[in-house]
Amino acid sequence: MAESIQKLPEDGFRINQFPMAAHGFFRKYRNLSQWVFIAIFIILPWVKINGLPAILINIPDRRFTFFGLSFWGHDAPLLFFVLASFSLGLLLATSVWGRVWCGWACPQTITIDGLFRRIETLVEGNHIARKKLYEKSFDKEKIVKGAIKWFLFFAISLILSHTFFAYFTGSGKLLSIALGPPSENLTTFLIVNTTTLVILFNFGWFKERLCTVICPYGRLQSVLMDENSLVVAYDEKRGEPRKSCNTDSEETGDCINCFKCVAVCPTGIDIRRGIQMECIACTSCIDACDEIMRITKKPKGLIRYESENGLKGENTVFWKMKTNIYLGLTLLSVIGLFLFIFNRSGLDITVLRAHEKPYQVLETSKEKTLIANHFTLNLKNQSSLKMEVDIIRTDTIGNTKIEIIASALPITIPPGEAKKNHIFIKFPKSILDKKSHHKFQLQVTRKSKDTTRKYIKEITLVGPL
Repeated sequence: MAESIQKLPEDGFRINQFPMAAHGFFRKYRNLSQWVFIAIFIILPWVKINGLPAILINIPDRRFTFFGLSFWGHDAPLLFFVLASFSLGLLLATSVWGRVWCGWACPQTITIDGLFRRIETLVEGNHIARKKLYEKSFDKEKIVKGAIKWFLFFAISLILSHTFFAYFTGSGKLLSIALGPPSENLTTFLIVNTTTLVILFNFGWFKERLCTVICPYGRLQSVLMDENSLVVAYDEKRGEPRKSCNTDSEETGDCINCFKCVAVCPTGIDIRRGIQMECIACTSCIDACDEIMRITKKPKGLIRYESENGLKGENTVFWKMKTNIYLGLTLLSVIGLFLFIFNRSGLDITVLRAHEKPYQVLETSKEKTLIANHFTLNLKNQSSLKMEVDIIRTDTIGNTKIEIIASALPITIPPGEAKKNHIFIKFPKSILDKKSHHKFQLQVTRKSKDTTRKYIKEITLVGPL
């Protein structure tokens, strides 16, 4: 086998990869994590909490459900905190553990390695059989196996596309659409089938090229990582010089030059050449090398998770300034997310002064002068349950009575809907201060199922000087 593995031959055509299956410590836990992630992805749209899907991204209605909590289009800070927490968390993980996201949690890696490559192995055989089948001319065996493989690819792509679409429509609506004629939901039919073809193309044919050619994350790792970041690395001091078939010299390193680390690599790189952009830290080369070390009765870890400083025999400093900054920003984003959720009210109340005169004088006498202020009361139901909203119509300040007129209240508001109401507040001029102002607490009540909650909104009453 050649010493270097080409990524692109002189003719410019792709070199197809046929990675050998790896077995070992990391492979066992990667299998487990892949099945867990795939199961979560498929099951979540069917799980209901409070009568709603666990996750629902209803873009037309601008309604988003997340594990029993409902959010709406105006909850923009939530999206900011979610994206900030994920992005900063990814920066933190990369700074400390390198491309652990790519190898263990990226949907591209999980789907290819956990589903599509397993189908290839089931239909066409191991890596050697797959490569021979690819290189041979078309015959009955190649056509039959190819047809079976692509049929299974298409079936998996259909399941993935429909599951993905269920996150935007809900599983119940998805079933009714899928069982109905395409003409009744032509736009949805076209979207789902286009998504199926994209998934089929990406995971069935494009595969690792998304990671090595398109995805920018590999190119960002040089900025995010440093000599203290954990990476999948080859211990050159221990492995070199490699054993060669052309020499009987006993002064060789532990690497026997078997190329098994290259054979199991899904992107076709040689990890012994150092840290490379194409490495997705899948740990297959670690398991393959450890198996060879076991056979040759040498210590494991010739290829291992290690930092550059660790390979040099120096101390690895994980909690450095850059990492601490990423950690602090990530914690702030997560705390902000939870504070936003816990402080978010199920009923959003906005009280605005009406667009007219700030006050009206209703009655004037020697004893008192009655004044009225006109307000608009905007109510938004941000919960997943319908609610009845009302206000407390009377209040007393000293011996003075304040009356609230709201003919449209009480009112029932369905989930996610908003209602606008007009209210008039009558009060005597005597309650106003020297600036003809008075701070008044408007009390709004909300009834939902068997619970009742009171909200206080402070407004300013005004009158003539």
